[in-house]
Amino acid sequence: MSPRARSAAPSPPRPAPASPPGRGVPGLPRVPRSGRRMAAWGFPLVFAVLGVVALDHLGVGVGGLVAGFGEVVALLARAVPPTLADPATTFAHVLDTLWMAVAGTALATVPAAVLGVLAASRIRTVRSAALGVIVACRAVPDVVFAVFFVAAIGIGPLPGVLALGLHSVGMLGKLFAEAVEQADTGVREAVAGTGAGPAQRLLGGVLPQVAPSWVAAILYRLDINFRGSVLLGAVGAGGIGLDLKTAFGFTDYREATGVALVTVAVVLLVEGVSVALRGQLLGAGGARAVPAVHATRVPWTRGRFATHLAGWGALALAAVAFWRVGASPAALADAAAGSVRALGDFFPPDFAPVAGLLGGGLLETAAIALGATFLGTLAGVPLGLAAARAVAPNDGVRLGARTVLVGLRSIPDLLLVLVFVAAFGLMDGPVAGTLALAVFTAALVAKLVADDAEELRSGPREAVLSAGAGPVQELTVAVLGQLTPRLTAITLYALDVNLRAFFILGIVGAGELGYALSQHIRALNHDVVTAIVLPVFVLVLAVEAVSARLRSVLR
Repeated sequence: MSPRARSAAPSPPRPAPASPPGRGVPGLPRVPRSGRRMAAWGFPLVFAVLGVVALDHLGVGVGGLVAGFGEVVALLARAVPPTLADPATTFAHVLDTLWMAVAGTALATVPAAVLGVLAASRIRTVRSAALGVIVACRAVPDVVFAVFFVAAIGIGPLPGVLALGLHSVGMLGKLFAEAVEQADTGVREAVAGTGAGPAQRLLGGVLPQVAPSWVAAILYRLDINFRGSVLLGAVGAGGIGLDLKTAFGFTDYREATGVALVTVAVVLLVEGVSVALRGQLLGAGGARAVPAVHATRVPWTRGRFATHLAGWGALALAAVAFWRVGASPAALADAAAGSVRALGDFFPPDFAPVAGLLGGGLLETAAIALGATFLGTLAGVPLGLAAARAVAPNDGVRLGARTVLVGLRSIPDLLLVLVFVAAFGLMDGPVAGTLALAVFTAALVAKLVADDAEELRSGPREAVLSAGAGPVQELTVAVLGQLTPRLTAITLYALDVNLRAFFILGIVGAGELGYALSQHIRALNHDVVTAIVLPVFVLVLAVEAVSARLRSVLR
């Protein structure tokens, strides 16, 4: 029988084309080797090897981990019961931090949406320009942005808000673009078939598909920005971060625990809102959510009313946040003008004071980022799958995994670093920093994996099960198969997040490059700050290039 005749003959159901081959599954044919298959298998293997090499370079061993775990437990024992010396002041600082986070997230949403759509464009020049802006915003630490805006407009909450907003454009733009790339092209083609123009194809064929992912990304970025505001507070922006730094400075671990628990409560609140809104948007696509429509007016159903209420409520909340932090149109215009003047302080970069440490510092930074991403991904992927309703075996497992996930995500990364450094000591600073970032990475990866797993198509899973596959084969072929492109993107995104975390480690002496950056920021050596940030920027660009290439092959 000819190949054409074989392709026309009836065959058992098989996973969607986006899934990897059904190797070992009865009834599913073997797929020939291809670039996509090689990338699907090759990237995890290469990444695992690099992760193990990085951990060995840093001296992260099982014996040291066991000893360090005992020190962490002993430290936590001294941190209970939690206390709050001045609850009223603490909660006032929480509100200040929350307003900064809301304003920064709102400021980034519209530019990130525009850049995300442009970055998914088929026009190469447009796509490259948009990706360049996104990577630039993501590669520079938010603290460096804050230093730049302080030099431009002076001290106050607005520099912190602008720093959070500009940095958020990098993450949101990347996630928005990936969501657009993963959207079903059939819907877009169907809309185009009705004679719709480019704007109508975007509004009717793309945005309804990506809305749940976009809302989840915005809300996730909100709680990241809340924790980012904690870091900015620790370096002078005020808010709850100043309370946390003060408590650790006086080794008052019980007070630090109290402040951390307040932070956890706020993140739990944001998580609850995220789950509710995400469920509302996903439910809107079900058959039961579509009412019978007569004539041309869409009726005001409960779901439509809730969606509009949430949207207008978000706009009102953003307006209040802008007012509280002083982000008026006039202030933003002054910030833009001041930024142009401040560029002369940061350029050209001065490499002379840091020429001797850049090589070793970059190697250490890359090793910490690789090791932390490797460990965090190993823990985060199963945790994220267990937290997803569509994958978890039962509600008990899902609830337990979701609880662990929210608990990990709610801990400020600065607090994690402080705890691990206090337990391991500054002599093992890189090890402490790697483990702290690994915990943070596990939460990051698990959150993104859980969100993507909620939107898995049921068809490939049903096809694999109907072919006689067991639970393990269903997981590896139909679940991980559909998630392969996103898992690759998530892993590389976590890697570039960890590359940029070198400043957080440097604040407490857990990284040579970050410590040098913090010292030159305090000394107002802005041209040297640029010299330190530029090589890390190049590393992030390299990771982004690899990520874009792999996503293209795996699509």
